[in-house]
Amino acid sequence: MSNPEAMRQVQSLGKQLGLGESTPAPPPAAPVQPPVSGDMMAAFSKLAPLMNAAKPSDETTALLNALRPFLSGEKLERLNSAQKLLSLIRMIPLLKDSGLFL
Repeated sequence: MSNPEAMRQVQSLGKQLGLGESTPAPPPAAPVQPPVSGDMMAAFSKLAPLMNAAKPSDETTALLNALRPFLSGEKLERLNSAQKLLSLIRMIPLLKDSGLFL
């Protein structure tokens, strides 16, 4: 290649893909997980059923999902926001009855 900048970009890409290196790059270090307390585990055990209860779809979510292929851009973003809001609204009574919040 006659363009030195293009040659550097190709070499850089080759190095990122592991080509042309005699020694392999060391694997990234695994992230350290903070310890989970008993209180957190109790809260998680109460939240897990709530999250599963929020998943079931009904006629409203089926309608919103059916509209998805016909939308694009801003309208699709608004549909996503509406679905998130709908799931949060459905969770309010479940959270109230769970006893997690006073």
